[in-house]
Amino acid sequence: MKGGATNKVARGLLIVCALASAGLTPRTGAAAGGMILVIEFGRDNPEPRKPTAAVHTLRDISLALLACWKPPPLDPQVGPIDVNFTVSFKRSGELFGKPRVVTFAQRVTDEIRGRYYAAVAEAIDLCSQMPFTEQMGGAVAGTVFRVSFIDKRNSKRADASWPTTTTS
Repeated sequence: MKGGATNKVARGLLIVCALASAGLTPRTGAAAGGMILVIEFGRDNPEPRKPTAAVHTLRDISLALLACWKPPPLDPQVGPIDVNFTVSFKRSGELFGKPRVVTFAQRVTDEIRGRYYAAVAEAIDLCSQMPFTEQMGGAVAGTVFRVSFIDKRNSKRADASWPTTTTS
């Protein structure tokens, strides 16, 4: 392998190891060196906030993106909408290129699409400049992240506790 290819492979392995240690399941995206971050949320975020704590891990990136995310209000006729977008960062934590909303988990109207595009743009704007540590910035610089926000705001939870049995 040539030097550039070796560096990409090493960076990809570092990201996979970091994901595994953070308890997230790494999955390779479509682009070389790309990663998928799946972020579930179950409530509104009326006061999104810019990340201030140092970002050491990919789990920290997910938590920072979640803190920046203010999902559009639920439409009772459509229900929760999952949205996927791509984003890349420079070593400094600034955006590298423009984020793109790539897919929705279901069909959406142009109006709903516009609301989610605006919400993603606001979240990414709030989250950049991501406060990466020096090591994290070097590890993820230029990596394409496919971020999936999974909306669980309407999921029903059982009110009963899990049944347990005791043995004598």
